[in-house]
Order: sequence, then C-alpha cells, then structure tokens
Amino acid sequence: MRKEREQKQKEKLKSSKIKILLAGHPYNLYDALIGQEVINYLKGEDIEILYSDRIDKKLIESECNKISTDIHFTHNKEILASINYYKDKIDGIIVLSAFPCGIDALCLEMVLHKIKNIPIINLIFDDLSSNTGMITRLESFVDILKNIGGTNAKNN
Repeated sequence: MRKEREQKQKEKLKSSKIKILLAGHPYNLYDALIGQEVINYLKGEDIEILYSDRIDKKLIESECNKISTDIHFTHNKEILASINYYKDKIDGIIVLSAFPCGIDALCLEMVLHKIKNIPIINLIFDDLSSNTGMITRLESFVDILKNIGGTNAKNN
C-alpha cells in the first residue's frame, strides 16, 4: 500500500498544475477537522497535493540529515525529509501542526533557516470551532503561488 502511494505521488510531479507539499503528522494531515479541510480547499482550487508521509522510506534519513542530524522523532524526520526532497519539485509548502507541539515548532524553524526560495505557510491549529481564518490564509497563499507563476516557477 505504501509503495503504491509513493508511486502515485511521483506521478503527480509530472502534472502541469500548481503542486503543494502538505507536510505534517499523518494524524493531522488526514483528520476530518484539520487536514481534510485543507485538502478539500486545495482540490477545489485544482491544485496537485503531495503528502509528507508518502516519501520513499529509503530517502528519509539522508534527506532529513541535510536539514538536521539531531531529529529523533519518526514523523518529524519524515516531514523534514519530504520538505528537503520536494523543495525543488513543487511550488509551495503547507505545514500543518497542532498547538502546542514544541517539536513541530523547532522543526519548522530549521526549515525556515535552511530552505529558501519557496513559499511556505505554517497552519497551527489550536481552535477547531471555525475554519474561516484557515481558509482566508489558504486563499492568500494560493493567490501568491498563482501570481508568482505557479506550475513550478523554478522550471524543474
């Protein structure tokens, strides 16, 4: 099952659509109140979504180590590895994290210091009573991607 998901993700890289990496812990990415709202919005905008938990397991250690050799949590290694691996193949990155996950905050800081020239937004969920603010931030982020050229403006 994992290999099939990894292969489908590789196929998405060939798309001419805007491509966004959705990075986060799987329990946030696929949660009905957190990640699914983001996924639904992006699909409605006809954006190709790649997921941080669908990176080839053989790449995780080497790609994560390019950002930090001090990460010990499996999901955070996967997140950092996927961000580093896909950074030149996509148009933007959305990081989903739940407040107050300290390790996510530290990992994002590492990413922001090491990864340049790609739009990144961090959506921190601490209140699930309304998705209005989240949708507004997503709209702005997608508008930025569309206005800077989208479809992998780096010509990869």
